[in-house]
Amino acid sequence: MYIEKIKQFLSAHKTTVALIGIILFLILAGVAIFNRFNDSKQAGSIEEVDLTFDPQGPYALIYPRRDGNAVILNLKRTASYDSISYELAYNSEGIDRGVVGTIDTKDHKGEYEQEILFGTCSKNVCKYDKDVENGTLTLHIRKGQSAFRMITQWHFQKPDIALGLLNSGDGHFNYKLDLKREELAIIGYSVINDLTGVPKLPDKKEVLGKVYSLTALIAKTLPAGDVTFEVANDLPQGAGFYRYDTSQNQWVNLNAQISGSKLSAQSETGGIFAVLIPTE
Repeated sequence: MYIEKIKQFLSAHKTTVALIGIILFLILAGVAIFNRFNDSKQAGSIEEVDLTFDPQGPYALIYPRRDGNAVILNLKRTASYDSISYELAYNSEGIDRGVVGTIDTKDHKGEYEQEILFGTCSKNVCKYDKDVENGTLTLHIRKGQSAFRMITQWHFQKPDIALGLLNSGDGHFNYKLDLKREELAIIGYSVINDLTGVPKLPDKKEVLGKVYSLTALIAKTLPAGDVTFEVANDLPQGAGFYRYDTSQNQWVNLNAQISGSKLSAQSETGGIFAVLIPTE
């Protein structure tokens, strides 16, 4: 009985039913388009999170090029990230300069290397910026729906001009080379930068304060030197000053002398330096 009434209603109101169907379709289509647009908008406007330090996160080592007109960016622990871009900012003769670029991450490698010029090149003719010394490296990294920003401070030096005293941009890390000036000139250039991550730490150890990388030319080994490292507060019991030895893939205790918040030690060469303390 009810079925017959429905059939009669549909037969008598074909136009009305068709209009209702069209309206419902348009409403559903509009909702779907809005949701897709909204999702796309949200995905495109993901807010970056500042990643100051993550012991298991990515980090960048910065090496000087032999002629001092460029640096070589060596990114570590990058396999799990979808995209990486960088901004290298510095001052040249009182003028702020900068270089931006992207890293091709389609192969999802664990390590990437990129040369970055202090200047510009056109038709095989390069114009280099002069007197580059201090700057920052900003990395923009995407992983799925997460975005991270890492800012690293770096200090670019010529050991002979610096009279053998190499230091970080913030002055808390120093490496003193006791060599004649002509011996210092052979080294060429050096870079000290702080790190946002570190190689695998020893068991039951964690980082206290900043981590610094000291590099010279890739093909050269930096001579031995006296190292000083200063942290914000007095050092706790069990604190130690370590250098990461890439040849052994392990952290080496430098057996530093500790005075309040300052550590002093001798190091065979440059590398990654950190204060490590026992985990709670």
